[in-house]
Amino acid sequence: MSRVHSDEQHLVIRQSHNYLPFLLVLVVASAIDIAAFRLLDRLELTDLRMVWRWPARVAAALLPLPGNIALLLMILRRIRRLDEFQKRVQLEAVAVGFLATGVAVFIYGYLQKAHAVGPLNMGLVWVFMLVFYAAGYIAAVSHYK
Repeated sequence: MSRVHSDEQHLVIRQSHNYLPFLLVLVVASAIDIAAFRLLDRLELTDLRMVWRWPARVAAALLPLPGNIALLLMILRRIRRLDEFQKRVQLEAVAVGFLATGVAVFIYGYLQKAHAVGPLNMGLVWVFMLVFYAAGYIAAVSHYK
């Protein structure tokens, strides 16, 4: 085995290990998100005499915050390591995702007012962001080819 081949293998292994902490935090944060959602369903405030449930509901609602902040910081750290071209592509993709999601939520609000759709689900907002970010990324990459 040549030295170059060995170095290339080592680099690939090191790069794959860089994703492991992110994936671990992502899995744990997602599990906490799901647990908090289910816990909130159990703690429905149906009777005014059960005001003691309000602090528990607020605590359950805030439970996912540390994991989501950790993910945000990990993503920002990765973005800061990108070269200038990759940063520009990411900026355009995020800008398209952010603006298009805003427009989609705005239009969804009008559709709600017209009784054409039900209440806005937070999961649907994530779908909007993902789809629009992907479209922005593809547009940016194809623009710079």
